[in-house]
Amino acid sequence: MYEKLIVIDKMSHKPIYEQIIEQIQNLIVTEVLKSDEMIPSVRNLSRECGANPNTVQKAYNELERVGITYSVPGVGRYVSGNAKEIVQKLMSTSNSELKIIVEKLKLSGMTVEEIIDKVKLFYGGEQND
Repeated sequence: MYEKLIVIDKMSHKPIYEQIIEQIQNLIVTEVLKSDEMIPSVRNLSRECGANPNTVQKAYNELERVGITYSVPGVGRYVSGNAKEIVQKLMSTSNSELKIIVEKLKLSGMTVEEIIDKVKLFYGGEQND
C-alpha cells in the first residue's frame, strides 16, 4: 500500500513518530491518501519502515487526536473526510509561527544570511561559514 512511501531517517534529529506524522500529512495534502481511505496497519507500517510498533501507534494516536484519521474497531484506521483541510490549517499555523520567529530574529539584529544559516543548521544541512 503506502508503506513504501513512508521512509524513516534514523539519523534525523526529528523523532520517528513525528516523521511518520509528517509523511502521512504530506500524503494527504498531495492526495495520495484520500478521505475515507484506509491507512496501513500499525504492524504493517512498523515492519515496512523498521520502526517500533509503539512508535507507529504513538504517531497514529496523534493523527487521530487532531482529527486527521479515525478508527473503526476491528477494521482499521481511515483518513478523515476533512483531513486535508486540517493538515492545511496546521501547515498554515506553522508558517505563521515561522514568520513571527523570523521577524523577532530580524528585530534582534540578525542578518538574513545568519537566519538562513541557522535554518540550514536546524534543518540538518550544512551551515555556511
